Amino acid sequence: MRTLVLCSAVLFCALPAANAQEPIPAGKKDSGSLNALIVAARKATAEKRFADSEAMMSKVTSEDPKLVLPWVELGLAQLGLKKYPEAENSFKMALGTDSNSIQRAHSDDFYQSADKPGVVAPTATRNARNTVDGVINNAQSRTPDIKGVSWAGLGEIYIHEGKVKDAEEAFDNAVAAFPPQAALYRRNETILFFQVGNSEAQLAAGEKAIALDPTRAALYYFKGQALISKATVDSTTQKMVLPPGCADAYQKYLELEPNGPYSADAKGVLTGAGIPLKAAKK
Repeated sequence: MRTLVLCSAVLFCALPAANAQEPIPAGKKDSGSLNALIVAARKATAEKRFADSEAMMSKVTSEDPKLVLPWVELGLAQLGLKKYPEAENSFKMALGTDSNSIQRAHSDDFYQSADKPGVVAPTATRNARNTVDGVINNAQSRTPDIKGVSWAGLGEIYIHEGKVKDAEEAFDNAVAAFPPQAALYRRNETILFFQVGNSEAQLAAGEKAIALDPTRAALYYFKGQALISKATVDSTTQKMVLPPGCADAYQKYLELEPNGPYSADAKGVLTGAGIPLKAAKK
């Protein structure tokens, strides 16, 4: 079957350069230099120069660990480097769920004000990563898109580490944190479980993804591919017997994308099961 490669650098693509507008605390990097570092780190991540991005954001977070956005960028770079424990820590720092940031929240109320309604424009996307109208803010606010990216990043880490329940919970949190990108989060969750060969979790994520975005053809392929593990062979005809829903998923994929990248696989499965292919709609 066709192999799908999913990279965090693709999932969380960078923004074009932007000019920071809001000031940051006195004694720290000025907004222009901080903005330039974040943009440079994003560019490096997009170009898969993860070590360069990690070096830039490690310096920023070391100098001022209270800045939320650099922790996200650092986590994404570490994901690309497959430094999963380090990336987990970075995303938790961004979310304020690590012990150090929780202590800061109680001591100076630094993070507590970031959850107020209206902090980020509702049109901000997962790719925006704490931007509004293309402008990076002062990197201190834990906005809905920041939460979504961070929880999704944790979900990816846990999938690679085989922590299925933790991964599912993390993606649930990503969806709840930033609903505008819920379909993307579920799609990524499905693909990641596909990559590690967990068909049960892949099926569960795929069903959720289809419910959110029923027009995306690939999701039906992933659903069918998850179900194929339950197929059996008829001892009389020697034909494959597909489990309920499997053939329908492959047929739906072919209906939506008859010449798509997985069409040969889908047709092969249906043919092997002796199921006639539906005529393409004109």
